[in-house]
Amino acid sequence: MSAAMPRRPRQIAGIYRPPVTNKTPPPPPRPGPLAQLFRTANTIRAHLEHIVLHEEGMSWTTYDVLVLICARRVVDTRTAAVEIGIAKATLTNTVGHLVDRNLVRRNLHDNDRRRVVLRPTPDGIDLARRVQGRVDAEQTRLLAAAGISSGDGLARALRQLATTSRAHKTLHAQAGARR
Repeated sequence: MSAAMPRRPRQIAGIYRPPVTNKTPPPPPRPGPLAQLFRTANTIRAHLEHIVLHEEGMSWTTYDVLVLICARRVVDTRTAAVEIGIAKATLTNTVGHLVDRNLVRRNLHDNDRRRVVLRPTPDGIDLARRVQGRVDAEQTRLLAAAGISSGDGLARALRQLATTSRAHKTLHAQAGARR
C-alpha cells in the first residue's frame, strides 16, 4: 500500500466473544489503614496548628522540635531529626526560628566539635509546658469525640510502629550496603 492511499479499517469476520473467566474482577483500590492514619494525622496536625499553635506563632514542627529538646534537655541534631522524622535541613531551619525566639540554644558537642547539640532555655521550657497543656486538652477532646477513652494505648502502639519502621529501615540500609 502506498503512502498516498488512505487506510481502511480491517474487516473481521465472526462475532466478538469476551474471554471466559470464572474470576470476579478485583475490588477497586482503597486506602489501607496506614493511608488513613496519615490522612488523619495531617488533619489533626492542621487542626492543632489552627486552634492552638497559631496563637504562639508555631507550626507543628516547631512545637514538636521544642518539646523534644525540652524533654531530652540535651539532644544532638542528628538524633532530633531522626526521632521527629524530618530532614536535617528542616530541623536546621526550625531550630533557627527557635534560637531567634530565645527558646533553644545551639552548642558544639563537648567531645566531638563537628556535632551540634540543642538545649532548651528557661523561656523555651515555659512555652513548651504552656502549649503542651493546651495541645493535650485538645487531644483529649478529639479522642473522646472519637470514642477513644485514653490516648496512652494508642500512643504506645504508634510508638511501637515507628520503632519497628526505623529498625526495618536500618536493616534494609545495612543489607543494601553489603551488596
